[in-house]
Amino acid sequence: MSTTARSQHPLVLVPSQAASKPGSGGTSVAVQALNRAYVAALQAVHLIPILLPTGDQVPEDLSWVCGLLLPGGPDVDPLRYRQDLNPATEPDPESDELEFALLEWALSTGLPILAICRGMQVLNVALGGTLIQDLPEHLPRSSSAEHPRRDETVHALRVAPGSRLSQIVQADQLAVNSLHHQGVDQLASELTPVGWSPDGLVEAVEIAGDRFVLGVQYHPEELAPQDGHAAALFQAFANACYQGSSNRRDRSAPELAEAL
Repeated sequence: MSTTARSQHPLVLVPSQAASKPGSGGTSVAVQALNRAYVAALQAVHLIPILLPTGDQVPEDLSWVCGLLLPGGPDVDPLRYRQDLNPATEPDPESDELEFALLEWALSTGLPILAICRGMQVLNVALGGTLIQDLPEHLPRSSSAEHPRRDETVHALRVAPGSRLSQIVQADQLAVNSLHHQGVDQLASELTPVGWSPDGLVEAVEIAGDRFVLGVQYHPEELAPQDGHAAALFQAFANACYQGSSNRRDRSAPELAEAL
């Protein structure tokens, strides 16, 4: 695809996270990473993901961005919701610093936001909610699968009729995967619960109104290649990004590189 053709597609900002991979001689190499499934799901709906690394400042000029995707990842620091650290919690302060700043910017500018797993937890905490730090300790799950595949559905999700989520998936119940050990405890007042697991845990939220702010606890990016409901979620996000892209300045590749 030519640079000209690609530049016509909306650019979506996605924070990456610090990780490590095996190196030569038994060593490890520090990397900035994002699961390939997120990239594939965004590209499938003709969005161009732009990865922003941890440890970096949010660029001052983000007028070229048309959407924000907050991915899954490490635990949110419980200090952000005024709790002591549970021994099972493993926070990542660098990811917190970047993602909370990005979310604040996106909320203030009305940008479309899709928050997945940790991303939904960040959304809830940023708006004043709290989390259950260790679900196995406080709310044993009904699923018997201890280590499910990332693309394996393990429980049902009840969807609120009339919600944005129900309009997107055109269903009142979904089959979803489950790859998290934390979840929503107290829901932020600005968020509306729109999806529940069989044990009553809130696993989908949105902000009422016309703007696209949607969070899900499951991982639709892993299901999208074979699940129409999960693919529809990314298509709806893309539609919101395309709708807002006409209000954003077009940037050439050199200008984009300079901004980042």
